[in-house]
Amino acid sequence: MKNFLILAAFVLLNTAAFGQVLPKGTLVGMHTFSVKLNGKTTMQQFEDAVKAKWVPASSKAFSCQSHVLKFVRGKSANKMGVLIIYKNDAERNKFYNPDGTMNAGGNAANAKMKPITDELTKLGTMSSGYTDWIVQ
Repeated sequence: MKNFLILAAFVLLNTAAFGQVLPKGTLVGMHTFSVKLNGKTTMQQFEDAVKAKWVPASSKAFSCQSHVLKFVRGKSANKMGVLIIYKNDAERNKFYNPDGTMNAGGNAANAKMKPITDELTKLGTMSSGYTDWIVQ
């Protein structure tokens, strides 16, 4: 019984230590992309390229975390989602103006993304809308 309690305590602490938490003040951007595919490119090929190339480059260039979302249900059928997480609003503001346009920092980060963006354009193009949220 003593060993079981020790094991249970260890599992509980281990789970808590590695759980994913969004601290208060974190900025979460929900982006929805309409994708127009080129040629014989499939949506799966496009999503795979975004996951393998765009997400790592974007995360590095814009100092954020990016995650591709898979549509399950709702109003975004035939679209692609990306979750973008910044530590706080100030981190996001290093790259974007309050109206969503890019500032000098965003333009510099976007320039780093150009080779990846050009490569993705061969597969298809994206147009997006977004909503930013701050964790309370």
